[in-house]
Amino acid sequence: MKSPTTIAAQIAKLLTEAKKLGRKRLVVIKTIVKQMNAHDISINEVRQAMGKKSTTGRAKKAVTGKPRQSAAVKYRDSEGNTWSGRGRAPRWLMAAEKNGQKRADFAV
Repeated sequence: MKSPTTIAAQIAKLLTEAKKLGRKRLVVIKTIVKQMNAHDISINEVRQAMGKKSTTGRAKKAVTGKPRQSAAVKYRDSEGNTWSGRGRAPRWLMAAEKNGQKRADFAV
């Protein structure tokens, strides 16, 4: 069984190694950024080269390159709250269902 002082020494050694690795990563990242700036390369171009999706813009594009359309409203209450029927049901609809109303009552 290891003593607490031995474990503490191992932790200190690992923390020192982690700091060294962090500094090395920082140097590599700075070098990459310098190269990107020198060659006028954007982060989105790097993402595309890596096969990852771009993060610019709110509307995601479908395979055709056109922005996705927002889902049509399927449910609406008297106060103007709406829900497309996708994802988790909104609070206003869950509260109405608790009060005995049916989801079909709000169908558009």
